[in-house]
Order: sequence, then structure tokens, then C-alpha cells
Amino acid sequence: MIYTFNAKEFLLYPVMKSYFELSDNDVYKAIWEGFELLLKQLNRKKVSYDSLKSALIPNQDKDRFETCFIIDSTQMVCADYGNYVFEKLIPLLDKESAYSILCGDYIDLLYKYRTDSQQQLRWEMNNKLIRCHKSEYKHSSQYFLVYINRLTGNQRLKIVEGLYQYKWFTGFVDVTHSSCFKSYISNILESVCIKTKSTVIMSHPSDHSDDENINVRGLPFEANGFKIISINEDSYGAFLSYKLESQIPDKEDVGFSFNALFPKFDSFEKIELHISDDKWNKYLTNSEKGKGRIMETLGYSSIDKECFSKEVFKHICANYIYNLKKNEYGDLMFNVCVELPTVNGHIRKTTIALKYHPENGIIEVITVT
Repeated sequence: MIYTFNAKEFLLYPVMKSYFELSDNDVYKAIWEGFELLLKQLNRKKVSYDSLKSALIPNQDKDRFETCFIIDSTQMVCADYGNYVFEKLIPLLDKESAYSILCGDYIDLLYKYRTDSQQQLRWEMNNKLIRCHKSEYKHSSQYFLVYINRLTGNQRLKIVEGLYQYKWFTGFVDVTHSSCFKSYISNILESVCIKTKSTVIMSHPSDHSDDENINVRGLPFEANGFKIISINEDSYGAFLSYKLESQIPDKEDVGFSFNALFPKFDSFEKIELHISDDKWNKYLTNSEKGKGRIMETLGYSSIDKECFSKEVFKHICANYIYNLKKNEYGDLMFNVCVELPTVNGHIRKTTIALKYHPENGIIEVITVT
């Protein structure tokens, strides 16, 4: 199983396909050869790929939160504010759970298209911000963002309380659920590392030996009791860099993920979501023997199959797919995590397991959780 494949931020495979005019079958082989190489690299360094699962896939746990910490660099005297922030942050990280850490400046990608880009970026951040200190907004690029994808409430509280003593800590944004702010930062943040208990996994340049473990960023993980493992950036970028979910479709990224699942994927125009009447009536909407209680919570009854199908298909095209695998029966399986409104006005993260039939382009719903 490949937990996630990243062709959004990491462009090696799209560039290879375009430059060398590779077929889908060639890309499929290249992806799986790359994944096998990653497994060998991890095994050589005594890291289990399975132990990284929770750090790589979308979070559905109610007691885990995605958080973006906001730093005002103009309130610092040091030029290397990124490393300085991590000097203060790393001692606050736990040594039990697994999560991915991303960071980056709040740069303006909209200025070419909108004259009010700064007003828009300011509003999107401040609309969700839980403020800890005053900050005079002059330009989005003054803010440095650190994102962690899977914190408990207590872990987040420890970080907030630890950073609160610094005036440059503007506050944090809960990005557990979709928003314009979350979609925007999904395009500007880059992976720092995966932290799994007391081990930190980072990337190193491809011209370094894979037998080395290099702290390329020079962040003080070792000084705070963490062990550094580094993986070749060609392997890390494609298979270990976490992708934030976005409201904006990236069909090329999803298409490459399908290509990792099967040697040929034509286009979204040629695929169709199918739910059989038996599956819908006897399992998905059956409260006694199936998933009826979940479906009732989401407001779907036995007469809403078409409506549910359209909603799920829309999310498949707009979201990214993960847990890519061929099971023991040769079935091509994958998951999507979709946010659906509940009947009581909340948002529920729902994982939908699907099966892909490449011979006719049909995607079949297997279960929901």
C-alpha cells in the first residue's frame, strides 16, 4: 500500500513524464520502483513505513487537530527567523505521537490576479485566527507559518503556552476543516519533517549518500532528544511529504495518484461512480447490518443514492486519494476523506473506501467510516 503520493509539490514524476514522453505504463513502473526504493531506504534505517501512516494520511480522529501557528517576523531582531522559531518550538514537541510538520512564509500568490490580494489574504487569516498577541498587518509575507497535521488538544495547548511568552507569536488557526485559508496554505507550505515518537525523518539532497543521516536544515532536534533520519529527497518528496487537503481541484495530482494505482488512467471525464442498489439498500443505508447510522447522521436516506453519489464523485475529483493498494484478490482500492455536513449542523470527516475498475472506468463505493 502507498499511503499517499505527492505530485502536487514534488514535480519529479510530472517532469519525467513530460520531458521523456513517458507512457502511463512507464510512469506506473517508475512510481512503484521509486516506492520500492523508499521501502529499502527506510528498512536500512530501521524505520517502518507502517509507523508513518497517521502522519501521511488525512486525519479523521475527533481528538486530533490540524493547526497552523502564526509568527510575525517583524517583531524579531534575527534575520533567520525560521530557525529561531524552531529553536523555541522543538522543545515543546511530544515524543509519543506521529505527525507531519510543514512551514513557509505567507507569500502572496494572488497579486497578479487581484488588486485586493493583500486585503483578501489578511481577511482569510484573521477570520480564523485565535489571537495571542497584537500584530500590525503590513504585508502577508511578514508572517511565518508552521503547520502540524495531527495534534491532540493537550499537545497544542503545550505549544501555545510555550510560545505565548514571545511577542512574535501572533496566534494560531485551527485548520482541521476546510477553508479558503487552508486551501491557500496548501499551495505555499513545504515539508519540514515527519516526527514519529522521538525520531525525526527529513529529506537530504540526492547527491548525498543514502547511508548518511543529515540534518540539512540544521534545526536543533538532536539537542532536544530526537534522533534524525534522512531520506533521499527524490523518495521523500513523492512518498513522505504530507499534502494538505484543498478545496481547489488539482486534477494532475489526482491523476498521477490513479496512475500509481494502475498503469493507465485516461481522465476524469471517463470515470463514473457506481453504487449498486443492493449495496445502497442492504449495507450503506441499513442501520442494523451496515452503515445506516452514519448515513442518517449525514442526512442521507434510502431515496438519496443519486445525491450521495454526486457529492462523493465531486470530492474524488477535487480531493486527493490515499491508501492506494491492490488487495489479495487483485482489486484496486483507495480512500478519500470528505467533509460532509451533518443533520445537526456540524461537519463530519468521512472516509470512503472505493474500488477502481480500470477496464470500464467505474469507481465503486465499498464502505464509509
